[in-house]
Amino acid sequence: MGGSFCVLSSCSYFGGGPVFLSGRIGQEAVNAFMLASGFLIYFQASISKSYEGMTTFNGVKNFYIRRYFRIAPAYYVALIVTLFVAGYLGEAREGIAQILPHTMTSMERYYIEQPIKNLFFHLSFVFGLLPEYAFSTPLPDWSLGLEMQFYLIFPVLFIFLRKHFLIFIILSILVMQAILRISYHFDIHYPMPSFLPIKFHNFAAGMILAHLLLEGKNYSRIYSIFLVLITALIAYKLNRTLHISILFLFSWWWVCVPHNENNRLIKTIAAIFRHNSSKFLADISYSIYIFHLIFMLPFFAVALSNGKLDNSEWMISTTGLFVGVAIIAFFVYRFIELKGIHFGKSLEKRTQ
Repeated sequence: MGGSFCVLSSCSYFGGGPVFLSGRIGQEAVNAFMLASGFLIYFQASISKSYEGMTTFNGVKNFYIRRYFRIAPAYYVALIVTLFVAGYLGEAREGIAQILPHTMTSMERYYIEQPIKNLFFHLSFVFGLLPEYAFSTPLPDWSLGLEMQFYLIFPVLFIFLRKHFLIFIILSILVMQAILRISYHFDIHYPMPSFLPIKFHNFAAGMILAHLLLEGKNYSRIYSIFLVLITALIAYKLNRTLHISILFLFSWWWVCVPHNENNRLIKTIAAIFRHNSSKFLADISYSIYIFHLIFMLPFFAVALSNGKLDNSEWMISTTGLFVGVAIIAFFVYRFIELKGIHFGKSLEKRTQ
């Protein structure tokens, strides 16, 4: 459901909504994506027979095929559409800034001077490593470059983590921080945190959560609590906010700590997570995140053309926009994302 929070944050920012909804909530939703990604990737690598523990060429190949076709198809469609309408989105962005001056930003990623070169770097997913291209399209795709960097190193990282998890997870965080400091020393800065060392600790928190779920029964309670508290502290220190630390602590409590199924609070939380609406939002979350700005910028450019919206107008506009984006995201999920996932699985079988 992280995509929904990103849309809500963007609606507040571009539509002149409540200040507390804009900015930070969207950033933390992306951080939550990373935590969830670290959890899912480590968990799947640990239990999936297809990945063969990342100890064989076939297992690593299957991992890369599945992850590529999970991310790339919907993104490529959004990227090509966006590059065709980038100029129009730029005009919409300027129209919004005339009413809400604080939203004005550099327009280089809307009026793209080298679209072919830009397209190549984005199709290959190397753009996240290049400061000049890390944030060079109207899409919020900087996090996808980050995600692909994580996938690239994961098989090697997983092998070491299986040998001695605590030592190598802490070592990997320290190495990433060292790389980050070196990049700063050479005056390498990114317009968005698209470089893996900047956000690796959030992926690490997810991997720690998955490890505790899988292996926690083999540890003493003191060891588990120590690892949980250290992880929460690192997340707070490196994110400089408590949001991901709190989310990590809640997630650990929910998936790793035994619960009384008759407890009213437990029943309520479980009912929310199991509800069809939660599953629906989770399914379309990625497509919502990738596509929402394509429709949001023109929408608010028109909605704000007669001046700022009051609270009721903003709420009605945001609700209508979200429903429209969710419908489009559902079709993208149904006919592009799922097709890509199935094709990746069939390709994996054909290359056995």
